[in-house]
Amino acid sequence: MKRASRIFGIFALAVIGLSAAVIAWLAATTVSAADLPPLKTGDIVFQDSGGGQGLAIMLASRSPYTHTGLIEIAPDGTPLVVEAVGPVRTIPLDRWIANGTARRITIKRVKGLTSAAAQSAIARAHTYDGYPYDIYFHDSRDAIYCSELVYAAFKEGPNISVGRVEKIRDLAINNSPTRSLIEARWQRYPPCQAKGIASFDACFQVILEQTLVTPASIARHPALELVYSNFGPAGD
Repeated sequence: MKRASRIFGIFALAVIGLSAAVIAWLAATTVSAADLPPLKTGDIVFQDSGGGQGLAIMLASRSPYTHTGLIEIAPDGTPLVVEAVGPVRTIPLDRWIANGTARRITIKRVKGLTSAAAQSAIARAHTYDGYPYDIYFHDSRDAIYCSELVYAAFKEGPNISVGRVEKIRDLAINNSPTRSLIEARWQRYPPCQAKGIASFDACFQVILEQTLVTPASIARHPALELVYSNFGPAGD
């Protein structure tokens, strides 16, 4: 009994020590906009948005990044983020950081991006101001999701490709959170409604062929270079 108590005590101390180390690391790496290196309009920011959808995206894309947006430097120097969350909006970077999980962010920049190209991307992003969020990640422009906004801003503005267009079948969707998200939304999925598809199995085959751009595919794109990250080893 005494031996078991000693083992339990050692285990408890180890858990407490590990927890304290994690808490200390989180505190030491918590960031605000003032702590960041100089940013530029057109920089791309990534974070984990949390929640059930965030977990589904994280598992499907095999990446900690579940939300993304574009940096815009205001005339007074304040860094802002243009993001698609329903509606497409612009908020201060500090607020954007606070909205993410544990204030973790990664910032990347298109290599060799000119000021004119950056302004073109931001101007294009703002043409979507007020658009609702696309919960189906459908390839349309009547609603838009976060990584679609970033991808479209660069492609439709300065004609720069960031990210990779993938099919849903190519993602890691064989997990409970991702499958549950699909099952919760399929009945109102626009392509299935348009075809009069009334069964999940039939609609699922349509969903598998849908194309999309994930935050992870943008973060991994070779055209980008790292500016800052406090994700640690979990980041790309």
